[in-house]
Amino acid sequence: MFERAEAYAATLDDPTFWAPYVAEVLRRHSLLAAPPTVGRAGSFPTFLAGPFVVKLFGERFDGALCYQTELAVLRMLREHSSIPAPKLLVDGSLYDAPSADWRWPYLVMTRVDGACWWDAGLDPANRESVARQLGATIRDLHDLPVPADPLWSRDWPSEWRVTCVERHRRHGSLPSHLVDQIEQFLLLPKVERRLLHADLHDHHVFVHGRRLVGIVDWGDAVVADPYYELPALHLGTFNADRQLLATFLDGYRWPADPDFARRAMSMTLVYQFNVLDQVARTTDLNTIPTLEDLADLIWGLP
Repeated sequence: MFERAEAYAATLDDPTFWAPYVAEVLRRHSLLAAPPTVGRAGSFPTFLAGPFVVKLFGERFDGALCYQTELAVLRMLREHSSIPAPKLLVDGSLYDAPSADWRWPYLVMTRVDGACWWDAGLDPANRESVARQLGATIRDLHDLPVPADPLWSRDWPSEWRVTCVERHRRHGSLPSHLVDQIEQFLLLPKVERRLLHADLHDHHVFVHGRRLVGIVDWGDAVVADPYYELPALHLGTFNADRQLLATFLDGYRWPADPDFARRAMSMTLVYQFNVLDQVARTTDLNTIPTLEDLADLIWGLP
């Protein structure tokens, strides 16, 4: 359907382009809904249609793996109502013929109420309340049995660790003197492995007033060291607010490890996406002499 990534990206927030495909998905499953409107533009076309969300997975951006991952998690969460997530209704693919270049798998889910953290305009008291609830919810997620399916056997953080120095040089958020310290700074991950959402940024956490009402977009979920859950949450949702982080950790009942800041900073450096750009926009990182100092700045608890 798309020969170039630019052409694909240009359609991601265009409901007119995707309306016939969304309508076909809903027709197949006898789901009546209003014409689609755009959700939050991400890596895959995702549209709201009445009470439903239709998400189509393109071949780019590891679409096959993200589809399999999100499908597996949503099936699992059907049995765990303490973790607020969209309810999976149906799944399938637009094209089933072997000759199709890409089958365009899809998910149809229930729509989550409320608004994402980014749009919700929470006052400080409500942010604290939701952060605490989020801590308890993520603890419930991490307490689930690790799935035995081979889908979860790959050690993604170890793979991303191999490339993290090169990636940080390319991102340019860290000055070169801090990038040069990465190899000696990184700690080995904990042996403990848990099911993680792994992309808890502010468009994926939904709230209504003082209540956490949903966590969406599970396509980047992994089984890994729990510390890998923190970079997107703290730097992407809490905007590096250490009081919110402390409230989350209290709600989670996170152990007060003496090396917390260094472990969290290690995972921030390893993390697959660049979450340090926000810090670089508000702090002159050239004035930070060591990664230990940066860890204290970002992750030192109040």
